[in-house]
Amino acid sequence: MSEQDWTLLPAVTVRSAGFAWELVRSLAYPRAAAAAAEVVRLERRALDLLAEAPARRTEDPRPVRSAAGGDARPARGTGGGRLPRGLRSRLRDLRPLPGDTPAPAGWLAAWNEVTGSLEDARLALAGTTAADAALARAPVAGIAADERFLDALVRFAPGLYRDLRRGVAKGGRLRRLVGSVLQGLCTTCCFGPLDHGRIEPAAACGHTWSGHRVHPRRVAYPAGWVGEALQQRVLADPALVAGLVPRRRTWTGAVPDAVNDAAPFLALCDGSRTLAEIAAESGTELEQAAAALAVAVRRGLLTHDLCPPATAADPLSRLRERLPAETPHRDAHHPDAPHPDARRPDARRPDAPHPDAHRPDAHRPDAHRPDAHRPDAHRSDAHRPGGDLPVGRRVREITELLAQYPGASPDVKLALQRRIETLAGSGRAHDDRPGDDRVVVHEAAAGTLQVTVGAGLAADLEGRVPQVLDLLAADAELTRQRTNRLLAARLGTGTFGLAEVLGATGDLEIRYGDRLAERIAAIVRAAPPGAATVDLAGLLDDPEPPAAPVLCSADVMVAAPSLEAYEPGLTPLVLGDLHDVALLTPWALQFHPDGAALVAERDAAIERALGGHTALNVISRRATGRPPLEFPGPVLELGGVTADGGRRRIGLDELYVHSDGRRAVLRAKGVDGPLLLHNGEHDDTALHTALALPRVRRPDLRHLSRVPRLTWDNVVISRRAWRVGRASFEALGQAVGDRELLVAMARLRETHDLPVTFFAASARERRPIHVDTRSPALVEGLGRLAAAAERLTLTETLPGPEECWLRDGGLRFAAELRCVYLRPAGGRPAPRPKSDAAGTCSPAPRPTPEAADICSPASASASATRSRAVVRYPGPADVRPDSCSRVADPVAPGARAAHPYPWQGERR
Repeated sequence: MSEQDWTLLPAVTVRSAGFAWELVRSLAYPRAAAAAAEVVRLERRALDLLAEAPARRTEDPRPVRSAAGGDARPARGTGGGRLPRGLRSRLRDLRPLPGDTPAPAGWLAAWNEVTGSLEDARLALAGTTAADAALARAPVAGIAADERFLDALVRFAPGLYRDLRRGVAKGGRLRRLVGSVLQGLCTTCCFGPLDHGRIEPAAACGHTWSGHRVHPRRVAYPAGWVGEALQQRVLADPALVAGLVPRRRTWTGAVPDAVNDAAPFLALCDGSRTLAEIAAESGTELEQAAAALAVAVRRGLLTHDLCPPATAADPLSRLRERLPAETPHRDAHHPDAPHPDARRPDARRPDAPHPDAHRPDAHRPDAHRPDAHRPDAHRSDAHRPGGDLPVGRRVREITELLAQYPGASPDVKLALQRRIETLAGSGRAHDDRPGDDRVVVHEAAAGTLQVTVGAGLAADLEGRVPQVLDLLAADAELTRQRTNRLLAARLGTGTFGLAEVLGATGDLEIRYGDRLAERIAAIVRAAPPGAATVDLAGLLDDPEPPAAPVLCSADVMVAAPSLEAYEPGLTPLVLGDLHDVALLTPWALQFHPDGAALVAERDAAIERALGGHTALNVISRRATGRPPLEFPGPVLELGGVTADGGRRRIGLDELYVHSDGRRAVLRAKGVDGPLLLHNGEHDDTALHTALALPRVRRPDLRHLSRVPRLTWDNVVISRRAWRVGRASFEALGQAVGDRELLVAMARLRETHDLPVTFFAASARERRPIHVDTRSPALVEGLGRLAAAAERLTLTETLPGPEECWLRDGGLRFAAELRCVYLRPAGGRPAPRPKSDAAGTCSPAPRPTPEAADICSPASASASATRSRAVVRYPGPADVRPDSCSRVADPVAPGARAAHPYPWQGERR
């Protein structure tokens, strides 16, 4: 690749499911599902015959509704008069009619033949359902007692684990519990160990693996709320708070008046003074200063030296290292406790190069701690009446409990979780719903899988996948430009503080680039009816290179029974999730022997891709067990704290947006050149989209009710998809028993031409669920999901179990390769294949661009629509006159004014 092409990082993260496909398939009723499909097929034939039935000239307008949901006409016989009630009931239930029924002999014979077969099929369905249900009970009971399943359940859904252990989940509830958990563990690559691979084009494809049960190392981390609860205790501990060294976080200059009567105090929080010293210099009582610090930390304005960085993989260990060796209470049980001011006499170091250097206690070894801090010396203290534990003891015990956690049994893990929750003291009630924010402990496991991505697979990842990314990057750039124009039109002409812009643009919506989506939709509509696959190669024009760098990751699944069987250009390469960030992270590499070197290699590649552009990393709070992302460049600590003390920190008060009504540019005081937001973890807001690097997404085809599989040669851009309204799923919620569930599901499949297995996604849920239409337990889950949504998106299962290359004996596992792609601004598009008219769909007429592509200040009436919350302020003195504050020269009529920050290809 040349310097203007896509760069594929050689290091690959391999993500896999922790459980085999065979487990979730053991819940299926294969014979009963086949019998249900036969019942529905015969019902359809009977309804077709009913529609052809002869009727009198004056037909009863009131049709008889059949049990299968069809229109059971006629209600009158051929000889005149209304049919007897018994015959109408047989028609409604699609049952055979007596031989003397007034109807043509040929029609009657055909009707009785089909409905007779239908009755036999219904009887067969009842028998096979009972037989399959009996066979499925053993796997359900075995899974519910399996140690690995219980271990996963107690980690991801402790509330469900408690129900299971209490015996609350029995019979149908146990089956639903097992099915709801197992469908996620077996079919998605979110719960497996951390494994790795490498791109080696000269080598052969292959992998080595010791099996799914071998994990050389497992590490436990506390959930994000545990760290937050401990920080609240730090701020409330009189033995610690006086010696804290606070500094400003979100704001680097004067902090807004967010804490009443605390402006002098906040102005002194520069990372060089302890809280006791700040209170003395500002004339504030220590208790009042501690309260102001707690409020400012809670609002994200301040941080302190005992607050671990959000981006640290193990924040609890960082806190333990920085805590003093002794943190006694000043109460009746500790009468000789030292004064808080004596905690750190050498805390003030005015000559320190960075606030993070003011951590004198960070170098005290844990070995010097007194014997009074042994775990067995304080367990009873936490439970004695009126007693409490100092923060240091709590942190040390939680650390010791986490060290025991990975090797513990599920019952012990539950007890450890409760103890950690007690020590953290969050006061939150137990929440039995599963989810990342509701667990106590997260685990990371090292796997033994090593993948060599070589030969044809490496060639396709380096050659064909970038051709697809070219399309998506151009679409992302169009979205960025359109939304940026919308933002500029809202602001009008001037320079605005980013804090004010945040408040003024909350209702602004993203204006997506729809050219690619409209073009693909036109091609899909022009495809032959019922086409299962549409190859877009050769049907789309070369996209325009983005004006900004593109950093993204693609989760790629190889649909082949083995990596060695991969055929370049033929074997499907399925693009899973796309991320607008380089997801080769320290967290993913924590078990890799060369993890630090790979992160350094990633950062060097990102800096090359950025070129002359400056990306501003927004450090968010640690919402789950995984740390937020941090990449090369300056940082904005918006909720989280950076782990790199040498990074250039930019405060929210230093950021401003320059707008001329047509384009908005993010800049910072003291920084030469524009900034682009980056890290891809924030909400999909218009402001972030307008001021960030291009955010790669799939084209939005939600307006199409059915989308075939879209490919570019052998690269699957999107799987087959169906969008089905809630009304279609109502029969699932009304079904009673497994037999009715299977028949209702078979009717749904027949109506919408659905595959046997698929994924169902709702706008209300974060993750899709896997549905095997042969499994009543999973079909019940589909009905519950549909009942809470207006519409579901159903997506084919690709690759399926038969196409999974990761196998352990007879067990098959879902697996994907997480590949990081980087492209500099204005990079050269990847080579495109020429259009081949043979065997492809002819392209539909190209839609004309909408007039909304250009958003001028005049058309938007910027001066009238500008929010009153946007406050102007003059640009900083160090901004060059020819940059954001420059005034454009007069523009000739019909000409377009030059812009100080042109898009690629424009002139100043």
